Amino acid sequence: MIPIRELIDTWASIYANSAAIRSGVAFGHVGALLGGGGCAIAADLSTLKASRRGRASIQTELERVHGVHRIVVANLALVAVSGLLLVGADFEAYLVSTAFWIKMILVGALVINGAVLVRTSARMAEGDTAVMGRMRIVSIASLTLWFAATLMGAVLPNVL
Repeated sequence: MIPIRELIDTWASIYANSAAIRSGVAFGHVGALLGGGGCAIAADLSTLKASRRGRASIQTELERVHGVHRIVVANLALVAVSGLLLVGADFEAYLVSTAFWIKMILVGALVINGAVLVRTSARMAEGDTAVMGRMRIVSIASLTLWFAATLMGAVLPNVL
């Protein structure tokens, strides 16, 4: 079995010596962020708009959000894989970067918020209108977290 350190060093060398690989990994990360984050942001905005129009609108919106959730989760998986490849390309720098750890906290909060959103939307689909306020809060938090994590992603290469 190859030790982890040797695997990281090998990947860093491959990554550093191939513009095509660097471009592919960067596109995978940004493209998946655009796809998943874009869908999530659009769904969050639609949910907020529907919540102002009443129960019938929110029920229709919940069905759409359920479909969008799969796209968001698939793209988040691609963001995670490409992110691991980016970290592996310069492991020591990422390990000590405050910006990186702030971004990871924001991404963790985004995932937790997504789980709350799924649970809350399931309760609303069952007819629990008492969670309408929570749905609005979760949607606002989602919007905030997507943009905050993206900001930290933009900051990160400039501080490494």
